[in-house]
Amino acid sequence: MPGRRFWILAASLGFALSSVAADPSPLAKVARVLPNVAGDSFYSEEGGKVFVAVKGTVEVNGATLSADLIKIDQRNGLITAEGHFVYATANLRLLGEKASLNPKTDTIIADQVRFGRSPTYFTAEQFKMVRGDKSMHGVRMWRTEPDPAGMSLVINEVTYSEKDNWLAMRGVQPSVAGIPFFYLPYYGQEGYRDIPYDLWLGMGSSDTKGFYFRSTALMRQTPSLWIGGLLDYYGKSGLLIGPALRYDNSKTAGQGTRWKARLQGAYIHDNGDLLLDSFLRTPERGRSFIEGEVIGRTAEGIEVAGRLFGESDPDFIRDFRPNLINRVVTPEANLEVSAPLAGGFLTASLTAKADNYQDVVQRLPEVRFDLPSVALGNGGFRQRSFVGLAYFNERPSAALNGTAYQNATGTSTDWSTVRLDTYYGITYPWAPTDWLTFTPVAGVRATGWSAGLNGTGTTSKVIGQAGFDLEGLATGSWDLVARKWSIDGMRHSLRPLLQYRAMPGADQDNGPLPLANRSPAASVLQEFDLADQPDAATTTATQSVRFGLRNTLETRDAKQGTRELLRADLFTDWRQGSPELGLNGRSDLTAHLRLTPAPWVSIDSMMILPNGGGPARESIQTVSFNSGDFWNTSVSWVDLRQSTPTRQLWMRGEIHLNSIYTGFAMGNYDALTGQSDYLSLGVTQKVGKSWELEYSFQKRASDRGDSSLGFHLRARLFKF
Repeated sequence: MPGRRFWILAASLGFALSSVAADPSPLAKVARVLPNVAGDSFYSEEGGKVFVAVKGTVEVNGATLSADLIKIDQRNGLITAEGHFVYATANLRLLGEKASLNPKTDTIIADQVRFGRSPTYFTAEQFKMVRGDKSMHGVRMWRTEPDPAGMSLVINEVTYSEKDNWLAMRGVQPSVAGIPFFYLPYYGQEGYRDIPYDLWLGMGSSDTKGFYFRSTALMRQTPSLWIGGLLDYYGKSGLLIGPALRYDNSKTAGQGTRWKARLQGAYIHDNGDLLLDSFLRTPERGRSFIEGEVIGRTAEGIEVAGRLFGESDPDFIRDFRPNLINRVVTPEANLEVSAPLAGGFLTASLTAKADNYQDVVQRLPEVRFDLPSVALGNGGFRQRSFVGLAYFNERPSAALNGTAYQNATGTSTDWSTVRLDTYYGITYPWAPTDWLTFTPVAGVRATGWSAGLNGTGTTSKVIGQAGFDLEGLATGSWDLVARKWSIDGMRHSLRPLLQYRAMPGADQDNGPLPLANRSPAASVLQEFDLADQPDAATTTATQSVRFGLRNTLETRDAKQGTRELLRADLFTDWRQGSPELGLNGRSDLTAHLRLTPAPWVSIDSMMILPNGGGPARESIQTVSFNSGDFWNTSVSWVDLRQSTPTRQLWMRGEIHLNSIYTGFAMGNYDALTGQSDYLSLGVTQKVGKSWELEYSFQKRASDRGDSSLGFHLRARLFKF
């Protein structure tokens, strides 16, 4: 049986011979109009007026059309493709069952089509394109391959104007397994490359809120701007509603300043039972929150970063949007702008209260110039400096008031002051050998306040600094091989660190000074160098010593190059005249040990041991096992003896049964209450290629009256 190449050559020869015939044949007429025709076999219909190519291909107007049958009508030039057609241009590849192409008007009409690129695909009952303008009916947009059980967008009509670069959709319905759950009458946007919506859904039930449904929807308005809102329903509390927006021009060509920003907020008139908040107050029924952030960078290196978070009461997020808890911090508004200047950085920052109950020291604002460590001449010396001017303000709050406010700030009333803070220092890094580095340090810090506390006037403090940083390095290696533990040789690195600072003037007694930054907990190692300490008012130690020891044991790894077997770090301070460290001046010992004898097991231990002996202030012990893609599990013991004591055992585990099902378990035991606060056992199931179901048994215990016990079902819908 002659093959495809034979028929192409035969058709070309037939075209050439017929071109000199007195009465051109139908094949010759087609050849003169459409010379780029190929197929496995040819014949004609309707008395030779319709030319047919079996398994044919035709090229016209820069596009290629192939199908089981290609029919060319010589009377009007119309081309018809029947059976598994493929229409391809430089920017489009269309598959379907039947299509008609009119080369004169540059029009194609196709039925039951499919097109797109991973991960987004389109199917449509009818597709029409006239000179680049597209329109479709009966459209569905799929994530990954089309799957009846997957998530899709059902769209009645889609049109695109190439001249205006405008995409319009009518009758948009997001759907899961063919079941629509939302309806949008119309949507339009410039261009058609990006997905026009972002949707988040959640539902469940709790004792205090009843059945609830949460949703956040964003619609694209421009290539960079998305606008939408939050809409929640709580059976016992009512309707929550608010705006949301997102802006991101980082992927838009030609932008001088790259911006990323988001903002969302909501209000609810809470008709449910109002529980006492964490400050033992009853919130108002009108409850609200606002949360957002912005970052930007210009081509000249100017950077902008800001964050806003406020709540009408301290429990709003926990009660209505608990998924935001990991993204928010102390309610406040802050903004920082920095720009490179004269080899350093000029920064302006603002921090303001965004509520009436949390403790915030406000900066309204602060302007600062930092010159990082740079060479001073050619003699090996380096210099560092900064100068800052700020206005600070603080007032009692629900979180800090009465005697606690007096003890923390040194006053019982509001205070405000202007602070001028400056530093200049010199270092001389010196490496006498390849295993020792010695760096002498000298500097001075001068700080002045326009007003002290309790009615005192202008005051100042000058602190000198002299000392050194000494760091050593000792290494050793051995050709030890243990295939069972994936060990191929060992290398040990030991890095001892010794730092010393003398700070005359740190103990200068000016009475209580305004504290822009309070000292951290006693168990936390503070910044050591005078230039790094956040507030001269809290710097009181006239002498300080820090000792640290870093140990690292490693082996070769075929995939990673080097794999860590053991990490052991120890750090402790001694400070003369530091009230938070007590009479002996010794800080707690911070110890971190991590052991990974094999890629599938790791042991991690972090402890903060008090300087006077006794049990650890903080202790977190974790053992983890990980087989890779099959299963993983971990057990953790958390023992905290700080302001909020905690003693809990946490267990987590996950096993991948196959490509569809995964089992999991998570729970804890609270040694202080003698009960489990949380327990979850369940299975996740992937459905289609767009979403997954989670079935679980859950138990929660709470001191707010919303404990629960029951079955949990959650559907996670993957975004396009």
